[in-house]
Amino acid sequence: MKKHLPIWKLFTVAIFLLPAAQSIASDRPDVPNDLTIELLGRCLVYSFSYQHMLGDMAGLEGGVSMLGGSSTNVLFFSGGVRLYVLPKNATPCITGGVVAVTSSTDSGPFSSNESSSYFYLGPGFEYRSTGGFLFRGTVYFLIRDGFFVWPGIQVGIAF
Repeated sequence: MKKHLPIWKLFTVAIFLLPAAQSIASDRPDVPNDLTIELLGRCLVYSFSYQHMLGDMAGLEGGVSMLGGSSTNVLFFSGGVRLYVLPKNATPCITGGVVAVTSSTDSGPFSSNESSSYFYLGPGFEYRSTGGFLFRGTVYFLIRDGFFVWPGIQVGIAF
């Protein structure tokens, strides 16, 4: 039987690590990387993401999420671009990209693997403290055969 690390333990670790980032962060161009956990958002329930800045006003991001258990798994892989409105630590932004979804099951008489994808687009707001704490709030439009509006909140560290 596989044991999974509960989400609350990850938050506890993040809370203790965030103050350690205070000595390494300043403005967005000076700290081009960040690691975040997103609740809800583009991968529906949660995701872990990494972003690298491509200059002062754009960042390239990727993320991963997994749902399921021993007999059924759903994996989300996301990738996209985030564009910033202002070159400041508190600024509106817009993000867009694609999420690939793979699922597998070996439950009962079924044995299948399926893959699909959908696009996302979302306006949001980002705040980076000079201590390295990062907060983003985004309203996502998940697009596939129409669209679905879904919120997302990210917290993390910039380094």
